[in-house]
Amino acid sequence: MTVPVVALAALVALVALVAVVATGPAAVDLPGLPDAGSLTHWGLPVARVVSEVAAVGTVGWLLAAAVLIPAQQGRLGAVARRHGRAAAVSAAVWAVAALAELVFTASDITARPPGEVLDPAALRSFVSAAPQGRALLVVAVAALVIALVSATLMSTIAAGWLLVLACAALLPPVVTGHAAGSSQHALAVIALGLHITAAVVWMGGLLALLTMRALPGTTFFAALHRYSRLAAWAAGATAVGGVASAAVRLGGFGPLFDDRYGLLVLGKAAGLLTAVTLGGLVRRRVIAAAATGDDAGAPARLGAFRRLAVVEICVLAAMFGLAAGLSQTAPPVNDSALPTDPTEGLLGYPMPPPITPGRLLTSWHPDWVFLGLVALAAGLYLTGVIRLARRGDSWPIGRTIGFLTGLALVAVVTSGGLGTYGPVLLSVHMTQHMILTMLAPIPLVLGAPITLALRALRPASAPYRAGPREWLLAGLHSWPARVVTHPLFVTANFAGSLYVLYLSDLLGYLMNSHLGHFVMNAHFLMTGFYFFEVLIGIDPLPKRPPHPGRVLMLMAVVPFHAFLGLTIMSTSTVLGSSWYEQLVRPWGVSPLHDQGTAGGITWSFGEVPTLVVLLVLAVQWARTDERRARTRERRVDAAGVDAQLDAYNAYLARLNGDRPAPAKQTAPTVPPVPAQRGDTGSPTTGPGS
Repeated sequence: MTVPVVALAALVALVALVAVVATGPAAVDLPGLPDAGSLTHWGLPVARVVSEVAAVGTVGWLLAAAVLIPAQQGRLGAVARRHGRAAAVSAAVWAVAALAELVFTASDITARPPGEVLDPAALRSFVSAAPQGRALLVVAVAALVIALVSATLMSTIAAGWLLVLACAALLPPVVTGHAAGSSQHALAVIALGLHITAAVVWMGGLLALLTMRALPGTTFFAALHRYSRLAAWAAGATAVGGVASAAVRLGGFGPLFDDRYGLLVLGKAAGLLTAVTLGGLVRRRVIAAAATGDDAGAPARLGAFRRLAVVEICVLAAMFGLAAGLSQTAPPVNDSALPTDPTEGLLGYPMPPPITPGRLLTSWHPDWVFLGLVALAAGLYLTGVIRLARRGDSWPIGRTIGFLTGLALVAVVTSGGLGTYGPVLLSVHMTQHMILTMLAPIPLVLGAPITLALRALRPASAPYRAGPREWLLAGLHSWPARVVTHPLFVTANFAGSLYVLYLSDLLGYLMNSHLGHFVMNAHFLMTGFYFFEVLIGIDPLPKRPPHPGRVLMLMAVVPFHAFLGLTIMSTSTVLGSSWYEQLVRPWGVSPLHDQGTAGGITWSFGEVPTLVVLLVLAVQWARTDERRARTRERRVDAAGVDAQLDAYNAYLARLNGDRPAPAKQTAPTVPPVPAQRGDTGSPTTGPGS
């Protein structure tokens, strides 16, 4: 445990030093303004740095235990278990640092010394009132759970779930940080979350490799090779998330060179390029040489890796320090100071002109989050198709066209006229949700993306027993997959989530947040995808009902949508009033009248998708029966008998055998005739003679 502790301490010192230099001189206290004191002034950034570095160690050592170090039959070896214990220590430090950051944040916001804030009532009030307090409390609880469980890790599955939890624990501060105040809230938050998570995985995995001991050379280089692939993806995600986040906060290229915030961004970009270059050197000089199998050069390659990795992790630590400096530096685009009207502040863009069919079809307000996800999904799908083609395997062109059509529909619905007018009019908002739930998932499901992934992904190579393909298979057979794809669950979710959203205060709450609007769209898209995957999907599922059951599922949800539409049409209060009452729309009908139109759309929209799905179900049902008939005929031709007919005859025979059989009539026994004298033949003898 000595090596991990020393590595954490060194990283903390380096990140803190860069953060202090990047932040610049302390702000001058103005007379008459309250101040929390010097302890809070220095304690808050130190607690934040310790928390960030401890998170890096936790993620890195869990990554090594779950992914990097080969395991036999899913059981962790001695080295992997040591990494689990290191993750437990790091997570404990993370929990303590998050609680300290919570106290110092409360002290800083309330301008009270930390001693006064430590009162339980004051802390409870701060946590309940401030989003920052709730976010830090969630982080501390998650880190504490990881610390308690990681010490006794025995399987790669448990380590993988803890790794997912650790990555999720990085996100709550992002949702409540500076990105939350951006006019492009969803893009800023998701971009920053992607940037931070990818950077932590990149740096944490490198830290785990540097502290890895007692691992055979061949196994270590296998772990290094797997990390190299993961680090390439992490570096790309770090760059994409960083560029998107900087674009939101900078507002152009000018501030890059004449503003402190822009200079810090340039410093981070230079550090990213340097770290990528060092990673390329490791891949060329160490990993490529290790692939030759020359055991004599292993010590030299190991030494080269450690020298390059130490420099790379120092560069990454400097990037984390610059990030800490960015968090304490005012960006050029200060959304709170923008002279916008309240409506633009709510929407994130000016109020669009009065709606017309032409504007609904031609308007365009890009939702960069959905556009990025659509581009990523299309790229991965086409990559899988190309890989199959190069291997000589065929993939139906209709599936490719269907999947790309579904993605294009998602992009148009979220970034076109429906996305522009959706937050303004409930009728357009309802149309958007109906398309995302009942129309776009149909071609996506018929594209069979999971089947394509299973065919395109390569099995894990030795010495590993699991890789992306095996993880996907394990996920398909896991209990969460059985729950979310169960016919009862998908039917209840498909029919009931609309009621929960539109007939409660949840609609107004989510509409008041750009991130909440994104969550709504993503939820309805995935709800429709799961539902239609069970009905007409081609991908493998843990459980899929027979065709008559699928028809009943489809018919069961139709009345629910119709009843919801009638309920909305007859409601005399404005749904989502906390949003629509503060949205100043100078044109069009009243919100209540538009709400009636939304109810009519809900009532009538499901007819066309239902008819399409029924036709697809009928075709699939007929093809299934045809395949079964052909299979039966082939078996009859091969065996020369009809197995099903023979089984039916045997069944009838068993039924007949259950009845009492008539008594058998035995022929009378003829007594032996004694031989007569003078006979020429042999005498007739009875039985037993």
